[in-house]
Amino acid sequence: MSGRLRITSLEGSDPRLVVSFAGVGKPGDPQQVEEFVGSGRQGGRNHVLFVADTLRSWYNDPGIRDEIIAAVDAYRREHGIERTVTFGNSMGGYGAVLMAGALGAVGCLALSAQYSADPAVVPEETRWREYRDRIVRFTCPPLEDALSPDCTYFVLHGGGRLERPHWSRFPRSTNIHHYLVGRAGHGVGRRLKAAGAMGQVASHAIDLRPVAFRRALAGAVEFRRLPRTVPEGAGATG
Repeated sequence: MSGRLRITSLEGSDPRLVVSFAGVGKPGDPQQVEEFVGSGRQGGRNHVLFVADTLRSWYNDPGIRDEIIAAVDAYRREHGIERTVTFGNSMGGYGAVLMAGALGAVGCLALSAQYSADPAVVPEETRWREYRDRIVRFTCPPLEDALSPDCTYFVLHGGGRLERPHWSRFPRSTNIHHYLVGRAGHGVGRRLKAAGAMGQVASHAIDLRPVAFRRALAGAVEFRRLPRTVPEGAGATG
């Protein structure tokens, strides 16, 4: 494994794998934390692979996505994995959506995911500039081109001015369940944890249960469901 990736694992008892993509991390922290440890493992039933793009390149560094695919495939062969789900928050949420199709995942849970880190694509976004400015070339395909029809996507964003450039551009499709969580901003994960709903939400995403997923949200936070298709005559970023 190259120095641009850090991949660690926790073994589970069932042939199901959660690939958890790390976010950027806190400023000054040399190492990104492993996220979704408890909610991803489901009491030790699931295997979990924690994937950190240590360059904070939003998976744009040439060849990094192929390296992730090779590492995940090797783990699946070694452990007899039959089913894969991707998780992620912020940059990790973007990675979870971007990589789900390439990894053959059946489900994806993405919190506060960017639509793109490319200033040419999302010019309103000014956060994380210390990392984004280091990206020499943006190699990732548009998220629309990365989606898989065989994957069920659960996407949660906070509303507000800072998050709008991303959630308003996000792809719409019948297999994408997209919600705006009230009073969350970029901290959707923190909001769910504070409401005691993170475990339930993650579990329903793993089990591909969109109705139960929505009910778990309804019992914990205020939210608005975004349309799953673009109205006729309307733009995708509406």
